[in-house]
Amino acid sequence: MMATTEAAGLRRPAGEQVHAHAREEAHEDAHIAAHKDAHAVAALRDTVLAQWSTRVRTEIGAAGQLAPSILMNTVPILYNNLVEALSTGAPRAFATSGTTLSTAHGRERASNTDYCAHEVVHELQLLRETVLAVCAERGLLLSRANVDVIVRSLDLATRDAVAGYNAVVENVHASFAARLSHDLRNPLNVASATAQLVGLKTGDPNIAGLARRVVRKIEDADAVVTALRDAAVLKLRSRLPLQLTRFDIMHLVEEVCGDLPLLGQPVRPLGERVIGYWCRASMKQALESVLANARRYAPPGVPVTVQVATLHERMLLSVHNAGAPIAEPQLARLFDADRRLRDAAAEGWGPGLPYVQHVLESHGGSVYVDSGEGRGTTFTLAVPVDARPWARQADAAPAST
Repeated sequence: MMATTEAAGLRRPAGEQVHAHAREEAHEDAHIAAHKDAHAVAALRDTVLAQWSTRVRTEIGAAGQLAPSILMNTVPILYNNLVEALSTGAPRAFATSGTTLSTAHGRERASNTDYCAHEVVHELQLLRETVLAVCAERGLLLSRANVDVIVRSLDLATRDAVAGYNAVVENVHASFAARLSHDLRNPLNVASATAQLVGLKTGDPNIAGLARRVVRKIEDADAVVTALRDAAVLKLRSRLPLQLTRFDIMHLVEEVCGDLPLLGQPVRPLGERVIGYWCRASMKQALESVLANARRYAPPGVPVTVQVATLHERMLLSVHNAGAPIAEPQLARLFDADRRLRDAAAEGWGPGLPYVQHVLESHGGSVYVDSGEGRGTTFTLAVPVDARPWARQADAAPAST
């Protein structure tokens, strides 16, 4: 019996080694499968986006006449993030992890299109359907885990996009309330002055008493209108008036980098020269604000990079630093103007970010941030190459190159 037990004792480690080896092989197989899936999905990107674009224009009436730069907006970057989420040792669990990209997508839809909220949901459902359909057409058998990543990623993207859309719609409602309160003030003031005049002119004490009562009620109504106006002003951000000129964005990048203080983190401009129509002054202020923050949080001796690129008729101006990532809860609040005013003295990315968002949205674009362990933090300023159809122009300014 002892021999049997000893023999069993001798065999157990060998059995455990076999199971451990099997687990390692299964884990390695899963990594290989994930890598193949990610590579294959990446190769299908242009096909997926083309089919998605066609379906969106066909099924969503508000999308029919949109310029390609507006229709595509952040979707190609979302697709890239999805590929990353499918990759071996993925830098993000889902396409939306560590980024405000989908919120920016929703804000653009509310600002630049006639979309309703359900159409924002519909187009992202179409993206999910198109990704899975193209994979099936090409005979790509995705693992169940990777199908879950795709579905969950686009569900989360839909949630964030609707939140961004609703935030802008609330701002529109606030704008209406502000105009309404302004329009009501004039007739109330006239009515109050008339009632006071009647009270002064009449010799009948009953009529004078009624006039005073009317004045008090008008004052009550005026207080309500004032409260409505004040609440609206807190939320209201109309588009900035812009002086659009034609210039090379890389010239602006080089100018801003050349004006930086000598002390501090080095900055390296990269990318292509892109000529377009934007407001030079406001784009310069936006870049300076983001760049100052990036230098502040970059590790000592590691350059901050400013990358210029184009994608689907949009200019992408990305500022990257390799510092510690921004925590997920803070990401969602970076562009909250009310919170940043309240917490202006607190440690953070500075109160200038809501202004940066205002500048980009006034150009018909958006700003979004991507941040995570091992990849640092990137702020991307994305605008149409030609912002003229989307901007509220100030006094005309001469073109420049």
